[in-house]
Amino acid sequence: MPERLYNAAREIAITPAEVQTLLAAAPDAAFDMVAKVARQLVAAPIAAVNLIEGDRFWVKAGFGMPKAPLPRAEAFCDVTVRDDAPLVVDDAATDPRFRGLAVVTATDPVRFYAGVPLHVTDRARHVSEPVGTLCVMDVTPRSLPPGVLDALRELGDVLEKVIEAEVATARAVAVARTAAEQSLMLRRQDLTFRQAERLARIGSWWFSLETEETVWSEGMYRIYDLPPERSLTVDQALAHYTDFDRDALSSLVAHSIETGEPYTLEANFVSATGQQRRVRAVGQAEFEDGRATGISGVMQDVTETWQLEEKLRRSADTDAVTGIANRNAFNRLLADAITNSRMTGAPLALMLVDLDEFKGTNDTHGHLAGDDVLRAAGERLTDPALRGSLAARLGGDEFALIVTAPELLGDLARTAERLLERLRQPVRTATGLVPTSATIGYACYSEVHGSARDFVHCADKALYEAKRERRGSARGYRSFGRRSTDQAAD
Repeated sequence: MPERLYNAAREIAITPAEVQTLLAAAPDAAFDMVAKVARQLVAAPIAAVNLIEGDRFWVKAGFGMPKAPLPRAEAFCDVTVRDDAPLVVDDAATDPRFRGLAVVTATDPVRFYAGVPLHVTDRARHVSEPVGTLCVMDVTPRSLPPGVLDALRELGDVLEKVIEAEVATARAVAVARTAAEQSLMLRRQDLTFRQAERLARIGSWWFSLETEETVWSEGMYRIYDLPPERSLTVDQALAHYTDFDRDALSSLVAHSIETGEPYTLEANFVSATGQQRRVRAVGQAEFEDGRATGISGVMQDVTETWQLEEKLRRSADTDAVTGIANRNAFNRLLADAITNSRMTGAPLALMLVDLDEFKGTNDTHGHLAGDDVLRAAGERLTDPALRGSLAARLGGDEFALIVTAPELLGDLARTAERLLERLRQPVRTATGLVPTSATIGYACYSEVHGSARDFVHCADKALYEAKRERRGSARGYRSFGRRSTDQAAD
């Protein structure tokens, strides 16, 4: 490759000077998800992804704090960026660097801070430069548990990849538009365009409504997994989308031809070699003298970014110890189940499960053995015999099970007794076999007919009665003020 063409191709590399402009229009979903995971990881009320803008920080995504810009001189994150290293402040009120900050002297002061710098790579100078931070804060002094700072660093690494992907996509689209507009420089721009397509995994296309001629770039053939000499009709190209997404895309294209409005769609896609992909389609009809003459567009393979976002969503909904749903996911799943029950009349039950003497297990056998007991409980609550019931860990030694299978609902007392039998099985740990048992309280939604909170309260009331009378038993809630029915196991 001639030296000047090689240098032109390298111009696609990310530079820190472009970050703010390009990220201003980037989707916020991945940033919000990382901030949410960081907040849950540290169990802190405040979490944010902050980016530098001159002498200010502005919040790209966050929880528990306003998104208004903050002067760098008033931000903990300024030290994190300036030192280009993770920063942990256990009590800002006693730290001479921060005790005078407005956020520390406020009515509700920030006392704890932990943050890691975020970088982009300036490939022209072969250096990585900080552009912002991922941080968590609390209004009470505290220490960061062992290993959590490393986890924050890993979340920061994930976020840096998202930032670079968004920046690369924006640059690639800009390069593609430039290549279309500057026909006099077509040969040089063609190389830049091809490099941009490879970098951002995009392809561009054009279709004539008058002649039905179709023109594809190399990137389109890569996304479709087709050789460049292979041509497809419009119907053949659309056939690679799933049925629902194909109909949606066809409707968007027709609307653009009618109105001239651009369209954007994320859709599921299957390549010619059977590869399952997630693609983003962007297009717009072209007009001459008020008449639509063609359509041009860009197609991008966003599979990796989409999978990353899905992984982050799963992380936010999954209990780290047991691998089953956490309390946030449980609240959403229960609300969905109640809505379905109201609409369809389908029966529904909720079981609340407390492990007996779990604190004693931790004290006697250690926390690692305690974690083994929690994992075993999670596995037993997801046993195939429970017919797809939805299990969640609510915190500590508390679990929940949303039951929808008719064969289990037909005799909930028997279902609870069988579950108790499973939960009584000793758990093998590094310290040996650990005895376990549990207590269950349950309620049928048909006897509650209230909100999710009412439903949980009824099951919790039954659980309280079971624990008060005999641990290791199960109780079912009964309405109209009658006492919960005893379904105690032997």
